[in-house]
Amino acid sequence: MADVMAPDDILRACGYMEAVWMEDAANMTALLDHGPGEVSTPLLVAQLGDNVMQLLLVGRFGIRDGLSPQELQAATEAMHADPVVRVSKILIETLKEIAPMASPGQSEAIARAVISYIVSVSDATPDTVMPLLAHLRESTLQRLGGQSA
Repeated sequence: MADVMAPDDILRACGYMEAVWMEDAANMTALLDHGPGEVSTPLLVAQLGDNVMQLLLVGRFGIRDGLSPQELQAATEAMHADPVVRVSKILIETLKEIAPMASPGQSEAIARAVISYIVSVSDATPDTVMPLLAHLRESTLQRLGGQSA
């Protein structure tokens, strides 16, 4: 199961991925800076990738509320047997392992890997990456009830 992320962490991860996508070195550097006790940005990006992966894959296999226990079991078994799912899990676990001590270059590679993953397993395209990240940011801000993040 993916880690539950605080809205501020989602916003920071999205901001960093936007900066990477736009090749904005100043914002990339600023967003990598974190204080004591804060989770590193590369780890937040990897955690966000894990959350998105799980949402995409569950949807791909039709797992949703309202399934009978038998339907849920069949869909879950099909999902766990799928090679794309297994490779996806390996990718995300690897990124999460590297992320805590990632250098700036490795942090950028983690963000690019998450973005590439999303594009590869969804209907997203390179042209829709920024709108997708903007949508994720807006959804997060709505969850905050309009509070500043």
